[in-house]
Amino acid sequence: MRTARGILAVGCGLGVLLMIGCGPGPKDLQIQALQEEVDRLQAEKGDLMGQLSRAQSERDEARGRNFDLQQRLADLQAEMARARDTAQIRGDWTEAPGIAWQDVDVDILFDSGKAVLKQTAQGKLDSIVADIRSRYPGRQIWVIGHTDSDPIKHSNWKDNLELSVQRACTVFRALQGKGLDPQQMVAAGQGEHNPKAENAPKTKHVNRRVQIIAVEVPDTTRTPALRERG
Repeated sequence: MRTARGILAVGCGLGVLLMIGCGPGPKDLQIQALQEEVDRLQAEKGDLMGQLSRAQSERDEARGRNFDLQQRLADLQAEMARARDTAQIRGDWTEAPGIAWQDVDVDILFDSGKAVLKQTAQGKLDSIVADIRSRYPGRQIWVIGHTDSDPIKHSNWKDNLELSVQRACTVFRALQGKGLDPQQMVAAGQGEHNPKAENAPKTKHVNRRVQIIAVEVPDTTRTPALRERG
């Protein structure tokens, strides 16, 4: 009996030792926590890779749209150049089949180096909107900013291109506020890169302008508006 009890006692003691030995120790808990952190980081990495892929796809699409718009603008300007000799002047507009345009002196719209409309610009913009509604309804309206070649010195603009884009966006928003459909408008800027005259002291002022182009396009090719580039 003593031997049996002794064996039983020893057996129970081993059972307790075995039970204690099977529980997770501090190192096991640390490894488990590290593995959970690795799993979390891997899941986060997967999400970030997905976001990167989507961003790259959106960037490529935006570049494609920008290229298409640049090409379309170049085509429009070539079309206007070809039509200059035969186009008709009607008030402030130059008209040719399927296209009409006018150049608004930037001094009418903005102070030097600024992209905030003068209060006196409202009358001119009202006239443009009235003309578009009465003469060119349903046309796509391009708003293109232009500058002379003088470098930016006394403003926060990076360069003339940025200034021209912001001015075009300002006019875009003003025309939208006066009731024109933004889905039928495009805003862009060319800085000093499409001069109307030589950038000489006596002629460079004509290069500082905002060009309004009204062009016929099929309804199925309506081009989304470009907002705040630059």
